[in-house]
Amino acid sequence: MQLKNILESQSLKDFSSLFLSNIFQKLLGLIRELVIAFFLGSSILYANFLLLRVVADFFSQLTAGNALKANLLPKFTKIYKIYKEVSLDQVFVFSRKNSIYFFLISQLIQTGVIFYLNLAGSLQFFIISIILSLSISLNFINTIFLTIFQARGFFLKYSYASITNSMVFTILVYPLISFASIIGLVISRLIGILSLSFAFIRPMRNSNRGVEMQLTSSDFNFPTLVLGNFANIIIISSRFISGMDGSNNITFFMYSVVILNVILTSVIGNISTILLRKISINKNVRFMIYSLLVSLLVGVSMIIFLYFFSYDIIEFIYLRGAFNILDVQQTSVYLYELAFSFVLLFMTTILFQPFLSLPISETKDTRMRLFVLFILGLFLSFCIVLFPYFSAKEASLFVVNITSVIALFLSIYSYIKYLRYEQ
Repeated sequence: MQLKNILESQSLKDFSSLFLSNIFQKLLGLIRELVIAFFLGSSILYANFLLLRVVADFFSQLTAGNALKANLLPKFTKIYKIYKEVSLDQVFVFSRKNSIYFFLISQLIQTGVIFYLNLAGSLQFFIISIILSLSISLNFINTIFLTIFQARGFFLKYSYASITNSMVFTILVYPLISFASIIGLVISRLIGILSLSFAFIRPMRNSNRGVEMQLTSSDFNFPTLVLGNFANIIIISSRFISGMDGSNNITFFMYSVVILNVILTSVIGNISTILLRKISINKNVRFMIYSLLVSLLVGVSMIIFLYFFSYDIIEFIYLRGAFNILDVQQTSVYLYELAFSFVLLFMTTILFQPFLSLPISETKDTRMRLFVLFILGLFLSFCIVLFPYFSAKEASLFVVNITSVIALFLSIYSYIKYLRYEQ
């Protein structure tokens, strides 16, 4: 009877829709990586693009995905639990206004990176930076309204929206990258984002009856934006370190992370999303324990599997076109060595969710302490790897491992704070 209840539970159905859509998106993502590897391989052109994209990806972590969700999902969930009809007019006004600010700031920083990389003479990198900035702005708007889908329990609709974006991106990436190289890659991504906006976000403009939902800058707590997306910030920081020597080492790092992110987002990310929504309504320690055990089991199984098959996986996925045997060897080693830090990230992602569900106004001091300690740990690890006895690869692995350990301890502390708050 208990097994039947589990199989028929709404949580399992929600997880299934998110999981299956994520698996499909990751399959599409691997197809895109195949296209990128075929045309660009581990070229310096692609390495420079990845370094430039560090800025865009960092902004994306603050304006889209888990960071934004951690700030808004508890609030949206409670509003829709109380009111049947909610007007989103002010949410649209707020999101459009702030998306312009994000565009300007990201464009300014990316321009500085272009000059730092001595790419100022290359017009294509300026064009790429503009497209990336525009993508950041649109993604900010999209993520706010996709979070509303999740808050209302529309996980299936959320899945369809995410698949639409990824599908359009994948369909266009081959013809556009073959025609316009790196510029074609970013254009295909932008068109995917626009397809999601027009198909799913624009129709929400009709939600203009009922209680007016207000969204202000006070709803975005910066420490929460960082803590809610600590895993990707760690990965992006480590990626930047891997490319600081000007070599193509960053490409091997990126190809490895793409594979590991399949598990982080399709399994752990979906569990944490459902966990965050459930504990935003009611305390649920049992679901928390189940989530933690699943993340640990998945992580350990992943390490064992990669110990035996990391080379075969990379060879099967990437070995074609410009991606050669040497690239396979370099990437497979990176893949296995990065796996250990990802197990820590799996567990930390789950452990942080209960604390992030607490009211921001009542936990600001604790959030600030966690934020300061996390940034301090990240900064100190950066300082250590500046010494010349670290290679770019060793430095990136050191940063990702040390900061993952720090984040795990901080997440344990945050969970203790959550339990004490609930008492």
